[in-house]
Amino acid sequence: MKELLTSEALHTNFKDVRALTRKVIEAFSEKDLFTFNIANLRPFSAMVEEFIAITDGIFGEILPEKHHKFLEEGKFPTQKSDLLALWDKVTAQIDKEWKEIRDFTQPITLYQMTFSFTQWILYAIENESHHRGQGYTYLRALHIEPPFFWGRESFQK
Repeated sequence: MKELLTSEALHTNFKDVRALTRKVIEAFSEKDLFTFNIANLRPFSAMVEEFIAITDGIFGEILPEKHHKFLEEGKFPTQKSDLLALWDKVTAQIDKEWKEIRDFTQPITLYQMTFSFTQWILYAIENESHHRGQGYTYLRALHIEPPFFWGRESFQK
């Protein structure tokens, strides 16, 4: 077996994860997205900010000359519609910049950890999936039916 995970398959998986997270963002009310928490954990919007920051760091390291920063510090949206617009902008930029990546094994150092670009994307997927699970718990606590976690867009095709 030559390749277990192609760059195209990795990109598709990342896009599926992001699409599911978008559905979770959409499921929250405006107020609860930015304020609701359980046991003093962060609101879901703060988790979303983390997803964007991690991905921004990964792409900033792999494409230092070509990457356009996703978000300026201190400028995170405070309205659900603006957050969804930012999410869509980041998704489109990921799709565009993904095509520029030449070496998926290139080491990248973030947060004092060094992994390949592929390993960092897998980290981002796992981190986002974990925190999206917290979002599902929040939605259930709010008596809101969360989106199906198995509803990946690439599975529909």
